[in-house]
Amino acid sequence: MTTNHYKAVIFDLDGTLLDTVQDIANSMNNVLERHGFPLHDIASYRRFIGNGISKLVYRALPSEISEGVHYNKILAEVIDEYSRNFDVYTRLYDGIGELLSELTQRGISLAILSNKDDSFMSEVVATYLSQWKFEVVFGARANTPAKPDPYSALEIAEIMGLQPTEFLFLGDTSVDMLTANSAGMYAVGAAWGFRGREELYANGARLVIDCPVDLLQLLQ
Repeated sequence: MTTNHYKAVIFDLDGTLLDTVQDIANSMNNVLERHGFPLHDIASYRRFIGNGISKLVYRALPSEISEGVHYNKILAEVIDEYSRNFDVYTRLYDGIGELLSELTQRGISLAILSNKDDSFMSEVVATYLSQWKFEVVFGARANTPAKPDPYSALEIAEIMGLQPTEFLFLGDTSVDMLTANSAGMYAVGAAWGFRGREELYANGARLVIDCPVDLLQLLQ
């Protein structure tokens, strides 16, 4: 395998760079509890996360509410709750700092593409990832297709002046693997994230790695 032509890495955020599940779960559960709805455990939230906050709220609500007129009000409450409590338990995964520093030292460009609402991205990145330079940071943007549509991944490639084949794409869910393959990028699964190896390989991962620095094997 020729591996020395990669010039950039696109990272997913939740479940790849940052372990955010506890803060997301707490924010959603606080709103559910306020309205007297059933709560969910962490394992459930690992399944709910991946397609953006609107879909997460839809999945977490009882079906008669998620399809009803109160959905938008509850969504707004969850967004507000999370905006005030996104940094209680969230942390970088072990080894992410070392990986980002080594990639930077090697001259590999960095970008982030997340389905987290774009309004959260600048503060989250400033809080946890300000030590490293990311050329592009995209969350879910209005009037722009979200992952797994390849639109934003290809937009990142255009902004950075690189071909899609020059990118590694690291993520932890089926959404990320489908995005990477649709964009013509090398799909790498993060086994430490929210889903696991089976889902990643089933959805097109070309390699699944157990710890962040294992990504460097593709840059030898």
